[in-house]
Amino acid sequence: MESAVTEIFYRLSTAFFWPVALALLVLFVLSLADLGSLLVQSRRRANAPASDLPALANALAASLRNGTRPHLGAASLSPSLARFWDMLEARLARLDSHEHLDLWLDETLQREEMRVANRLDLTRTLVRIAPMLGLAGTIIPLGPALQSLLAGDMAGMVNHLVIGFGAVVCGLVLGGIAYVLTLTRERWARVDLKEMENLCELVLRALPEAAHVRGAAQFAGAHA
Repeated sequence: MESAVTEIFYRLSTAFFWPVALALLVLFVLSLADLGSLLVQSRRRANAPASDLPALANALAASLRNGTRPHLGAASLSPSLARFWDMLEARLARLDSHEHLDLWLDETLQREEMRVANRLDLTRTLVRIAPMLGLAGTIIPLGPALQSLLAGDMAGMVNHLVIGFGAVVCGLVLGGIAYVLTLTRERWARVDLKEMENLCELVLRALPEAAHVRGAAQFAGAHA
């Protein structure tokens, strides 16, 4: 009975080796590619102009006072804020009224927060999974290594141990890369979301003010 249970666990552990090894290799390659993408993005963000909120507010207020479609191309926008404004501008153009603008802006901002959170969840999960895969990839070859030792096959034992140590190193490096990716993107996300909140606040303030100015101008014109 004991030998049967031992054989079952041995077969199960060895059956998991190739899925674990393949997952480690694939995730390691993907993490390296993601790290390269992060370095490129970091350089672009460093060279990109910072968002100029006063210029942004002036451009937004001027376009709304004139009754034209808000266009902030002349204002200084960071790449992430420019992308968010393009989306916001397209959705503003489809609005029939600004009656519930605050709720609409909150919903738009929440969508963006969910998109950012979903992106971060991938690397957060990898931070936890990578060491587990590395540990599994280390422990699994120990069974065949011990069997090789009992059989006097030193070369086979060394081969299994090398595979096991390589797996744990790969898992730890993978977890470290995922941790760096997560920390960096979390910091960027905080900055970007704060700028998006400021932009939504500017829109929320500018639209009623613009409507009041246009209404006063129309009233003055009617009584001139």
